[in-house]
Amino acid sequence: MSVKKIKFKNRTISNLNFEINTLNNFFGSRPKAIFETDFRTDFWFLMYIIEGEGHHIVDFKDHHYHSGDLLVVAKDTVQSFRVNYDVRGYIVIINEPFFYESGDNIDMELMAFFETPIGKPIINLNMKEDETSRILIDLIYREYQEKNENGYKLIKSLFQSFVFAIRSENEDLINEYSPSLYQHYYDYRSLVNKNYNSLKTVDEYSSILGLSKKTINKACRACGDVSAKTLIVNRVILEAKRLIVQDKLKMYEISDELGFDEPANFAGFFKRFTGMSVKSFKQTQKKSKNSNMFG
Repeated sequence: MSVKKIKFKNRTISNLNFEINTLNNFFGSRPKAIFETDFRTDFWFLMYIIEGEGHHIVDFKDHHYHSGDLLVVAKDTVQSFRVNYDVRGYIVIINEPFFYESGDNIDMELMAFFETPIGKPIINLNMKEDETSRILIDLIYREYQEKNENGYKLIKSLFQSFVFAIRSENEDLINEYSPSLYQHYYDYRSLVNKNYNSLKTVDEYSSILGLSKKTINKACRACGDVSAKTLIVNRVILEAKRLIVQDKLKMYEISDELGFDEPANFAGFFKRFTGMSVKSFKQTQKKSKNSNMFG
């Protein structure tokens, strides 16, 4: 079964690259089975949990969230919800042009915020009603409900303030780095995402970007907490898992898709970096899906 790719579409205000809804309304908008089927999005989103708890699957990892948690999910990840209609809070959906369509340079500080929880997409916050981040997200939702296309700049300004409030309230949890360092990381990661099946070394990317390996490694370690080489490996492994789970391609087809000369080389690479064989991984995922279906 293939993983469905969901593209951003604002059904409320057509020209806005931003959406906010209550979790209760969001979960009530489609059948539960749709939410609990694997999908990918071409946009980022946040889940701001005011009350209740639940689970969200991100790139094959089950993340358990509770009251006071902010779940930050990057675009292009394989994910699925575990619907709980008793959870209270907000879901914020952001399409990439939101960060730069004003005509200014791309807002790296906002985009960098979404790198904060790499591998650990949950940040615990103080969500009492008198806390700044809570006041701001309530205001964002209220402004959005006005459905006023001219209120777009205000929404963006409020969202910027919301992000900065979270960062100031959680200095120990939020990584800080310069916009220029993040720009290097963003460019490198974007290039890897486009070429992971054909370019396998940091030297190749370094040549294309015109940056030294030292600069790329510094950016990757600061912004992503990984080496430049590990970022490539992680991207190949992630795509391998996605293709395996879809169960549409044979081993040699997956090997070709990922740029390996031989299926045996791919199998060895996968086991080396995941600790399990392709067959074991596939069986584990099937068991997980079956337990979700009947649990």
